[in-house]
Amino acid sequence: MSSFKLNLAMIDGCPDTKTLAEAIEGYGLPEDDEFGVLHCSAGEQALYATIVRKANQNIQKLDPETSEVLTTAVEKVNVLPIGIFPQRGVLEVYEGSASGVDQIAAFLASGLALSTVVTMIEIDIPAVIERLRGETQKFQLRSIRVSDYAHDSYMCGPYTPKFLDSEHGMDFLKEYVEYVTSASVSFRGQHGRVTVSLAPKACFRYSLSNEEDKPLVQALLRKMI
Repeated sequence: MSSFKLNLAMIDGCPDTKTLAEAIEGYGLPEDDEFGVLHCSAGEQALYATIVRKANQNIQKLDPETSEVLTTAVEKVNVLPIGIFPQRGVLEVYEGSASGVDQIAAFLASGLALSTVVTMIEIDIPAVIERLRGETQKFQLRSIRVSDYAHDSYMCGPYTPKFLDSEHGMDFLKEYVEYVTSASVSFRGQHGRVTVSLAPKACFRYSLSNEEDKPLVQALLRKMI
């Protein structure tokens, strides 16, 4: 199965796509800057771009001749494909974790000096589970992680059960709904099986048995915020 990311955030104070595209394209790939732009294209309602962030990472290596540990700075590059929808006030980052959203926020506000404000979106995991259950076919609640669980006086703490029967999973969800911190669900797409990981932020990780289901899954997840 192929895995993908869809990290969603709200963006306020964003200019129209034409103005935004001019600013991003004009930034280019400066050698001495933390950020750079590999690609940018814009329509009336959406802008898509690929932003890179460069950072130095220290790598230690043993010199067998001198028995010394040498440290070398290696440039690490994160590639962040994004979509910005000014009219909807939504920023989408298609790779990485929630930190990628923060990096794009820094690029827009500091690198481009735009008056944008990016805010991570909190999701209600149990509510999203119920919505996906009602809007998909052959839905299965695969696992849930709860922060507070006590099976008996000898066992307590975080607990992540997996469910072979989705109904048992839903019963467990109802009992510990206040303590849910993450979950994994699956359902049938148009072309194959889909698995989605849910976390408190609207940073979805999903796997597809057939990549033709990607647009459908993205559209479905966008409805969950």
